[in-house]
Amino acid sequence: NYIYLMFLLRFLKSNQLKKIVFLSIFLVFFNNYSVINAQENKMVLDDLSTPGITTQKQNWAFFTDGVMGGLSQGRAIISNVANENCYHMTGNVTTENNGGFIQIRNQLKPSISTKEFSGIYFKVYGNNENYSIHIRTALTMAPWQYYKYSFTTEKKWNEIRAPFNEFKKSNAYQPSALVGQNIKSIGLVAGFKDFDADICLSEIGFY
Repeated sequence: NYIYLMFLLRFLKSNQLKKIVFLSIFLVFFNNYSVINAQENKMVLDDLSTPGITTQKQNWAFFTDGVMGGLSQGRAIISNVANENCYHMTGNVTTENNGGFIQIRNQLKPSISTKEFSGIYFKVYGNNENYSIHIRTALTMAPWQYYKYSFTTEKKWNEIRAPFNEFKKSNAYQPSALVGQNIKSIGLVAGFKDFDADICLSEIGFY
């Protein structure tokens, strides 16, 4: 009986050890897979490695509400703010004459599917004012149709994450949800109230 009991204890210990080893291997594999998967699901659109040109070889464009008769004025330049290279957009935003915005915008070619990522990340430095990211898709055909994510800046660099499911539509005659659509342009917008805009963008992409 004693010999049988000792054999049984050794057998149980051996099985427990095998289980522990197997579980440890599984956890290591799972963690490594998660890290690799997370890395694969991030896309840098622009980090100013080639200033003025995105990783899709597209240029940024600056424009104001003057295209619709507004009176806002501003500019966007490549600059260095607080030791970061960035797109620096400044200007006076006014709602006079049915205006109210300035922005920098980039066309995505090819377009980006919202099914492939969770949202947009971007690094900004501002002046404690509110700004927004505007997204346009194939289903936002009119100039006043877009999806908007608003955020507040600080006088320091911050990385902000904007989940696709938190973007709000601008017009009743467009799909409510952005998720499932293909993004054809992204804009960084200062607008919809009277104020002095001053914002820097050092990196933007998808996560």
